[in-house]
Amino acid sequence: MMLADIAAGSTARRNWWKVPLALSLVLNLFFVGGALWIRVHAPPPLSPEQRLERIGGQLGLDAGQQRAFAQYSQTVHGLMQSMHQAVQPMFANAWAEIGKPQADEATVMQLFDQADQERRRYMRQLTSATLSFLATLSPEQRAKFVQLARPLNRHWPHPSRHDAGH
Repeated sequence: MMLADIAAGSTARRNWWKVPLALSLVLNLFFVGGALWIRVHAPPPLSPEQRLERIGGQLGLDAGQQRAFAQYSQTVHGLMQSMHQAVQPMFANAWAEIGKPQADEATVMQLFDQADQERRRYMRQLTSATLSFLATLSPEQRAKFVQLARPLNRHWPHPSRHDAGH
């Protein structure tokens, strides 16, 4: 009987690693399953127009502000559409040049610079329209608009408390 107990104990010691391995496998399956479920069931990303409408709905606008917001939304949509139509051919031409066996770097840079200048021109118009709309809002509404509309790009510097006083 003692020999059987010793043999059973040594087998258990040799197979101890199977329990953590099985537990790890189960946890990994749950993690992958959860990630897939979230990906399949996540709502689709909002278009810029939908995002702007959602922001407008969260501001508590009065009738006059709603008219100003409708005008602003129309202006933003028109400017964005015009900008894309103006800039897209420049980018397409730049990429076509890049794809050539002997691409001319000066031409590529010139096309990208032209596209960038055109985008800046539209962004100035967009900024003017935004500031005009924001002038119709209360300080609280304006702060909320900025909070909701500010791009969430992690690569752009965000002012820290330390920088706020400078």
